Amino acid sequence: MTENQILALISSVLVLILVLRRFRLPRERLLPQIAIWLAIFALVGVSYKFFGPG
Repeated sequence: MTENQILALISSVLVLILVLRRFRLPRERLLPQIAIWLAIFALVGVSYKFFGPG
């Protein structure tokens, strides 16, 4: 798999998890969920920076 395909796969899985969690959890705790997802995306970005090309 190429790097673009791996990134597309990771982003698709994260979006799927986000959508599935959205249907199960109430709206009351929206801000902590946003913070968790931002941390996940930051972690993916940092890991790509260390292990990606360049």
